Amino acid sequence: MATLEEQFNTRLTDFLDDTGMPPTTLGMLAVGDPSLLRQIERGRSPTLRTADRVVAFIDTWELDPGGARAPPRRAAGPRPARRARKTKRSGAMRDGRPDEGTKPATRFLRISEVQARTSLGRSTIYRWSAEGRFPAPVMLGGRVARWVEAEVDEWARKWLEKGRGGSAPAAGRN
Repeated sequence: MATLEEQFNTRLTDFLDDTGMPPTTLGMLAVGDPSLLRQIERGRSPTLRTADRVVAFIDTWELDPGGARAPPRRAAGPRPARRARKTKRSGAMRDGRPDEGTKPATRFLRISEVQARTSLGRSTIYRWSAEGRFPAPVMLGGRVARWVEAEVDEWARKWLEKGRGGSAPAAGRN
């Protein structure tokens, strides 16, 4: 007779094989720990509470595979190209074109994302924003600075055109 731990591990393996769900997804959806199954493979024994939560998730999944917390099933083989999902917020269609009559969603960028997109340093971005040479950040909640993605992209496009037009801009690094 198999021990409870062996039965649990068999149930997990069978579930993952049947659904094609990645182990990290199962851990995240069941107990909020994406590394749970990796730790179990390395010999960690889950607590009874954790095992019960995982088994309850598997039972719920088997009753309603299309549930709200369930990721889409995917077939074995190469992954298909990612497409924009249709959401109520963005109005984007599956083919990536926006629905007629809806505005695309505004995306805010962190300072690290702005740095990566522009190759500018943090202090240069803040200084140029204050001088009006770069898009100004939007203050979210009064304390968190974020930049509007479309404005940063437009600035980068204009900067590139200016640089290729013959009058190369001065270096922006500190």
